[in-house]
Amino acid sequence: MFGPRDSRRVRGLLQALQAQGLDAALVDYADLLLRPELACEALAAHPQALVKLESPGEDPALHAALIERGWRRLGGHGDAPAPLRYGELAHQQHWYAGFADLLAGLPDASRYLNPPADIAAMSDKLACQQRLIAAGVDAPPLLGAIEGYQDLRRRLRDTGCDRVFVKARYGSSGAGVLAYRRHRDGREVAYGSIEAVDEDGGLRLYNSLRPRRYADGLLIARLIDALAAQGAYAERWIAKPRAPDDAGAHYDLRVLALDGRARQRVARVSRSPLTNLHLGNRRGAVEDWLDAAQTQALQTAVERAAAAFPRSRSIGFDLILRERRSWVLEANAFGDLLPQLRWQGRDAYQDQAALTPAAHAPRAAA
Repeated sequence: MFGPRDSRRVRGLLQALQAQGLDAALVDYADLLLRPELACEALAAHPQALVKLESPGEDPALHAALIERGWRRLGGHGDAPAPLRYGELAHQQHWYAGFADLLAGLPDASRYLNPPADIAAMSDKLACQQRLIAAGVDAPPLLGAIEGYQDLRRRLRDTGCDRVFVKARYGSSGAGVLAYRRHRDGREVAYGSIEAVDEDGGLRLYNSLRPRRYADGLLIARLIDALAAQGAYAERWIAKPRAPDDAGAHYDLRVLALDGRARQRVARVSRSPLTNLHLGNRRGAVEDWLDAAQTQALQTAVERAAAAFPRSRSIGFDLILRERRSWVLEANAFGDLLPQLRWQGRDAYQDQAALTPAAHAPRAAA
């Protein structure tokens, strides 16, 4: 594995492996940044091992190092980006450039669970959606990358669209996502997990576990400008179906595909536009809510979307399924952090551990 040593994801897969009497060698991304040769050394030491590249999240120091690497990669001059404050959302374009550069330096091999190029592609949300659409996958229509609030307003006017999701191009877990609506009387509303704070003469954005509602047009404009400065795009807001057990709530689905087939699945139920589970939203028993035709539609949508990344074995998809139609909202190379969610008796990490034949398991622990 390559990943932050103390992340929940690394611990989850290690536990699943150890339950089968297996082990894994781990290369921490922080060490890899200092010693790129570690990647070749690790793969050479375990020539039969399946290789998983984990999310670089949950490590603030690593996040800062990737931002600086990306800033230099993009030709940064002057002072490097200042360290982020706790929870701050900034310099995401630099973070992505740094992470993509790190991935590009990894050895070419066929043993990755998800290859570096696919992970880089899925970490650019706009490019990922464009790839899915080009492959014939149904997804929310894109309004494209936006340069700021005025650009968004122009695109809304040109398309006759009044409701969109504005999304940070580089990120995950709902970070930098705004549900935006304009009314014919001129009112605007934006809702998202972003806290906008005036500090030091400017607007700083912070990730928040308590979603915020913004109705001040000037603040919404500044907020969207700040998002667009680090890469953002807009897509049409597709209405989610009502939750069968709560008339005031709606839901979408997170489905994990393994080798192109739908496995673990869960409904994410919310009374707000954002359904991410870490925002306090609840799980719904999707297997009890979908009839046979809907379940088949889900499987077909996931298989078609997974085919857009044929070299990736594990992909999390967020999608809306409504009246026999489906829309893939996102593909996530790191979409397997789904604690206690099982399909046919296995969680995601147990599925991945089962891909590693015991006879070929690496024996050396880091």
